[in-house]
Amino acid sequence: MKRTLLDITQKISRKISGVHLTVKNLKDSNYYIFEAKNYRFVEVLREIEYRKLQDRVSIYINTQNISNRDFLIEDGVDGIVVKFIKNKFQYELDEMDEIYLKGDIENYA
Repeated sequence: MKRTLLDITQKISRKISGVHLTVKNLKDSNYYIFEAKNYRFVEVLREIEYRKLQDRVSIYINTQNISNRDFLIEDGVDGIVVKFIKNKFQYELDEMDEIYLKGDIENYA
């Protein structure tokens, strides 16, 4: 599909979105699993699609930026699923932690 200049400009100059993550599963033996319901990754230009999903977002836990080596991220059935690797954290995550995902995402109904 050929893109027009307007399509390219809208993709490049769009506003970055963010969402607070909610708990999905804390009982998993390897991961703390959180999700952003009704969110998905923005369809980006072909040239940028080769970046890993971790490189397209920033995650903050209680205002502290988290390295993309400390989590896995994927498109789930109901939204974006983030799996924090338990052995990379010196503390336990729970529902009281404020976890914010910011990046190439959009809300859908």
